[in-house]
Parts: sequence; C-alpha cells; structure tokens
Amino acid sequence: MDPQFIRNFCVIAHIDHGKSTLADRLLELTGALTQREMTAQVLDSMDLERERGITIKAKSIRLHYTARDGHEYQLNLIDTPGHVDFSYEVSRALSACEGALLVVDASQGVEAQTVANAFLASRHNLAIIPVINKIDLPAARPDHVKEQIENVLAIPADDALLISAKSGVGVEDVLEAIVARVPPPKGSADAPLRALIFDSWFDAYRGAVVLVRVMEGRIAPRIKIRLCANNEVYEVENLGALTPKPVVLEELAAGDVGFIIANIKRVADARVGDTVIEADRPALPLPGFEAIKAMVFAGLYPVNATDYELLRDALGKLQLNDAAFFYEPENSVALGFGFRCGFLGLLHMEIVQERLEREFNIDLITTAPSVQYRITTTAGDVAEVDNPTKFPPPTSIEKIEEPILTAMIITSEESVGGVLQLCEEKRGVQKKFEYLSPTRIMLTYEMPLNEIVLDFYDRLKSVSRGYASLDYHLSGYRESDLVKLDVLVGGEPVDALTVICHREQSYERGRDLVSRLRKLIPRQMFEIAIQAAIGSRIIARETISAIRKNVLAKCYGGDITRKRKLLEKQKEGKKRMKRVGRVDIPQEAFLAVLKVSGSSADEG
Repeated sequence: MDPQFIRNFCVIAHIDHGKSTLADRLLELTGALTQREMTAQVLDSMDLERERGITIKAKSIRLHYTARDGHEYQLNLIDTPGHVDFSYEVSRALSACEGALLVVDASQGVEAQTVANAFLASRHNLAIIPVINKIDLPAARPDHVKEQIENVLAIPADDALLISAKSGVGVEDVLEAIVARVPPPKGSADAPLRALIFDSWFDAYRGAVVLVRVMEGRIAPRIKIRLCANNEVYEVENLGALTPKPVVLEELAAGDVGFIIANIKRVADARVGDTVIEADRPALPLPGFEAIKAMVFAGLYPVNATDYELLRDALGKLQLNDAAFFYEPENSVALGFGFRCGFLGLLHMEIVQERLEREFNIDLITTAPSVQYRITTTAGDVAEVDNPTKFPPPTSIEKIEEPILTAMIITSEESVGGVLQLCEEKRGVQKKFEYLSPTRIMLTYEMPLNEIVLDFYDRLKSVSRGYASLDYHLSGYRESDLVKLDVLVGGEPVDALTVICHREQSYERGRDLVSRLRKLIPRQMFEIAIQAAIGSRIIARETISAIRKNVLAKCYGGDITRKRKLLEKQKEGKKRMKRVGRVDIPQEAFLAVLKVSGSSADEG
C-alpha cells in the first residue's frame, strides 16, 4: 500500500480511562469484527486483564477505514500496557508510531500516568490527539479537563475530541482525526531492512511470534534476518498482520506493522526494543534498546512440598510468554524448596502469582518483596544482592547503595497533608510542589524503591480516599544506612523472615515483628524466645511462656515430699526438652507476618 495512506498510532491513558473500550469501538466502526464476534475488551485476552480493567500485554491491530475524503486508509493501532511496571514496553510501542491518542477521563481529569505517558510521547515527537472520554457521565467536566490538558501537559486542547467510547458517541471523529493529524510513515522500502520489535509471544507450534514495525526496507518469506541484540540469524517462514485475526501476507514494507514467524525458539531471544536487519545487508540498529531488568524480587514457595515439580513446570511455561520474568531455584530452612523470582514491579509480581494459582492450581507462599542492593565490601568488591539472606556479615560491608525512584504523585488539595506525611515517613525527599489547578497538586519526590514495594500504593490510596495517582521511574542508586534484621525463634535464625530496613526504623520494625510472631506461634511445653537481631546484637525480644502441665492433679493427699518429687521430675524433663526441642512455625505465621511487614513501622 502507498505509505501516504498508512497511519500508525497508539492509545495512551491512565488505568481505567477507557483505552480498551475505545479500541473496541474502533474495531466495530472499521468492520474488523462482526457484531457476533465482538466481546468487551477484545484486545485484553487474559481473564486477569478483563477483571482488573488493565492491559498487560501490548497488541497490534490493522484496520481498514474509508475516510470522508473517499480514500481507503490502513490504520495500525498499537495497543500499549497501561501500568507503570511496563513503561519500557510503552516507550518501545510509542517509537513504533507517528501519532498517539491521549485518552483522558472527563470526570477524573489528568492523572499521574497521563502526565508520564504524554511526556514520553512528546519525547518521541509524536502527533498527540487529546481525546476526552466518558462525556456521558453525570460527573463529566470536559471544559475543566481541557484546561488541565493545556496547563499540565502544555498540549493545545481547543480541538480535543469529546467522545463516549462506551456508547460510541464521537468515535468516528477520532478516526477522521487520525487520518488528518497523524503524519504518514517516512522510511523508504528500498533502503536496507530495519524493523523494531515491540512485542512477542510464544506459540506452542511456531515458536516465538514477533510483532514488528518496519522502519525501512521490506521483509518477505524465506529471507535471512539477524536480531541485533544476540546476533543470531533466522529464516523468515511466515509473516502477516492481525486484523485482529491473523492474516498471512506476501511482504511487510516500510511503514507496515505485522508479525514474523522465523523459528525463534524462545521469547527471550526476540527482546522488546531490538532491531531486525537483513543478514546479507548490514544496517545500524535503531536507538533506544535496553535489556529489561527486574526491579522487585521475591521467593515463591509451594504450600505443599509435593507441588515443587509442578511449580517448576508452571514457572517455565509462564516464562515462555514473559521474557521480563526470571526465576532460579533456592531453598529456605523454614519454607523448604522454592524459587527466587524477579519482576518488573509489584503489579507484575501480583499477576504472576495470581496466574500460577489460577492456571496451574498451586497454593503459594510469597516472601516479602525486596529490591536489588549494591554492596561494596571492605575488600573493595562490588556485588548486587537481591536476597536479604545473602547479605555479607556487617563487619565486611563498606557501604550499601539502594535503588532510588523519582515518584510523581497527583492528589487533591484536601488529602495533600496525609500524602506529604506518608512520603516523609517513607524517607522521601521532596523535589517539586506544583498546583495544577486550585484543587489538584502534583508532588515530585525522590524515594527509595524498597519503601515503595511493600505497602506504599495501598496507603497512598487510603490517605487520599482513592484520588491520588502515582507514576515513578528508576533514577539511580544512593548510599544509605541500611541494616539486615534477622528474626530468631528459639535461638535459631528464620531465613524467610529476614528483612532489610533503614537503621532508624529497625527498632520499631523488629519490635513489631516479634510481637506479631508471639501471637502466631503456638505455645510449647517449654519456653520460646523470639528475638530480632542486627548482626549479633539483640534489639527486641518476646517470650512465649510454656504450657504447664499440672502433675500434682493426682496427688489428693499425702506427704509434701511426694509432690516435690513429681515437680523435680517435671523440671528435669523440661530441661531435656528445651535442649532438644525445635519449634515448628505454622504457615499462617509466615503469611501474616509477611503481609504486614511493610506496615510495621507505621503501626508500631
């Protein structure tokens, strides 16, 4: 097709602002699916995506639209994930487009992720079309939202489109605006091949199916291609486009978006952001590629030890479709055999955990999430450690650096006091305080990642009554006074309860942990000491008193020496039991402590 009649665009929005619903209406209007084939949220194929109203995997759909000027246009809609955990995938999807629909909810207005995604789109020099959605809601204030778009995002909003994606009002104007305002693709089909990979998934019969945007050149079956990141050569077997059903094509030329099947064995080999070039015609890779790094780490253990093999197979199957997720075996004295897993963020971790429990029917225990610390030892070695139990002894640590985020929070004026207090509590450093409108405020903070991974998001929502929105990105590492807090039960350290925290918070955290454990561990026939320790120093202690058996119950009379003899015998038995006794910590104790370990400092 003549590139003049091709338009590549994406839809960016904050969570739950109607992105998937708008995509449904576009599919309907262009006749891509019949009424019988339509379902709500067509592009969200996972049950989890539909239930939570979020997009986890990006999709690409080719639409054919006959505009009012009489020409038929090929519109390539590249759907983007809608959560901060997947911001790298969003950036790669944006670089595959020339334009973006910026969808804003008419009642909620500009949120933190709207700001982040709009800035990201501006950085990629995209033509941004503001779309104000949900205008049929009673609380809709489109004029107010237009002002916000102009003041906060510096995007002219006079010609913002007012639509209701649910009822279909104004959606045809969106298609016309795409044709009129999004520029056609620029690259030449005769230049050496350069195509950007912006997503991939695993097919049991064909291997990795790779979604690409061809920037220059052309791809046809049987040509040899090279992936720049791993320098591997493959032969293209098949190619086509999704409409949303797969349609096989003869070639993909400059400006086209489609899929390639080239016998690539693993999704991890076709990395998001990588460049596809022709093996015989070398070309420079496209800029912006980064290897995706996990930010949050946690241990996953089966509740039943017999499910270990099942969990290993399930993790392997999940990784086939998710190259950003990684796992390695580990074992814990308390929890047995399990896996240490790396995730892009908390939502990613929650999704993986839920999919394992639903799709593979495995009951899991998840340890408290931690982050990757950079440790410099006294010998001058630098190591990256993501598991608290692998920390070197305190005497051999020169300094510990922790990952720092730049967090952007948008909240209402009434709740700003609570949000400021929460950020200070979480060791945040305020960078900016801006009024977006008389009632909405944007705060920019620098915060440690390990303070955000536990309970920050939940507490932010509760202090702001659900109105605050958060967006963040990693900004580097900073030296901090961190300590490893061990929990000892009966003198034995319990590795699964080890946490890393700031020295100032360690006493409260330790005191809270041991007091919670005292309520959860059942009493034994001997006394149990529960201690929190930093190195060899005990900082908090609770004692579970022994269950005392009444050995004198059968003595209803007689000499006192009989009673004393029985008590001495009991005393000897208790001494021996204490020497050989081991405390079994119930699963509920781990679950309950891990669930609240983040909020301990706040409640202590």
